Amino acid sequence: MSTAPNLTPPEPAAAAAPARRPELDDAPPLLGSWRNIYILVLGAFVLFVAVFWGLTEAYA
Repeated sequence: MSTAPNLTPPEPAAAAAPARRPELDDAPPLLGSWRNIYILVLGAFVLFVAVFWGLTEAYA
């Protein structure tokens, strides 16, 4: 019989699947779809980069 402690970690308990949340499948309230929101954000980013680049060139 061994007196050494057991150094192997215990097995993690099996995690239950999270509850279904149908409200996460709804369309966003603005612009109708997530794709449109992503396009808006990307377009705003490109616009800001262009404006700041233009300002840098004008005042450099």
